Amino acid sequence: MYNNGNLASSEFWYEIDHLCHSLRLHMVNPSGWLTSRVMREKDDRVGCDDNNDCNGSDDRKLGSNGSEMAVVSLATRSSARRFALLMNTLAHAHALINTNTFSTRRAIYYAEVGRYGNQSSLDRSVEDAARLLRVPQRVLHFTTTGKGLAAGALCYTTREGTTFNLEETQNGVLLPECISGLSGITSDAHFILVVEKDATFQTLLDEQFHVKYGPLIMITGKGYPDVSTRLFVNCLHNHLGLPVLALTDADPYGIHIAAVYKFGSQVRPEAGLCVESLVWLGVLPEEIEELCMPPQSLLPLTSKDRTKLHSLAHHPHLSSNSRWMKQIEILQYSGHKAEIQSLTHISPDFLTTIYLPTKISRGNWIV
Repeated sequence: MYNNGNLASSEFWYEIDHLCHSLRLHMVNPSGWLTSRVMREKDDRVGCDDNNDCNGSDDRKLGSNGSEMAVVSLATRSSARRFALLMNTLAHAHALINTNTFSTRRAIYYAEVGRYGNQSSLDRSVEDAARLLRVPQRVLHFTTTGKGLAAGALCYTTREGTTFNLEETQNGVLLPECISGLSGITSDAHFILVVEKDATFQTLLDEQFHVKYGPLIMITGKGYPDVSTRLFVNCLHNHLGLPVLALTDADPYGIHIAAVYKFGSQVRPEAGLCVESLVWLGVLPEEIEELCMPPQSLLPLTSKDRTKLHSLAHHPHLSSNSRWMKQIEILQYSGHKAEIQSLTHISPDFLTTIYLPTKISRGNWIV
């Protein structure tokens, strides 16, 4: 239905007509209530956390393909409002697609704060629209203000015509809002280094690691990467053909973050948001003992850590990879974890002068 992340205006209206036809067939139920069905993946709610559901109420049941269905009764005020917001969001999407422009969700929210009430209501409405039209949310021309940073041997021009030279930055440049609108992407880098933490990213910048051991491109998602960061990494990998290396903590969440960059999100799988050829450079749990990290540099696993490890052991990609599974098992059996910063207990500059240069030159990583 869409190609290269684009949705034509005519295709948009075709999908809207199809949606309206479906609504006409299913709107009136025996009790006289009006209902709309919105496909939603389990536990995949934009704007919600693990402990709080989204605003509004609706009944839920499983669809034939195993995904969760939200049956929205228009006889209730909250669900009728949800449907109205969906129609308003679709109108915004069509206007953006028809004019081939983009807008951040935040801008839409502030333009209609009285209508949406809060950001999570808009986020949920965008998700509903994407589910109904069976497209990734970015195809609707809504963008998000990313939290990721980049630096190093890279130049590009944004959709607005602004050219960035990332070699000139001292603290990193915020990633562009519209990744699909980038042009003039050039680089003489040898590889892309994805860094889990902003603190480590800033340390590498301060030490001029990207200059001394480059040229290279450095990117951080500041923890779990958002969609913009993952899109940016994928975009650079595809345009420049560069290998991607991941540097994370030697803990359950570091493993998961590397897996998200490499395999994508298991909750919301979507094309263009991962780099399957990515390699996990470190810090590897097996290196905790190999590097003789002092006891004071290690942290005990929490109950939450162990729950995360159990989940990772059943990850569809990790469970079939013996080297990834070995790292998970080492953490489980040792009961300890280490952060990237733990390497400073060996020597203050161990990360930048010994660890990274040695591992990169020897190709000592996990595929």
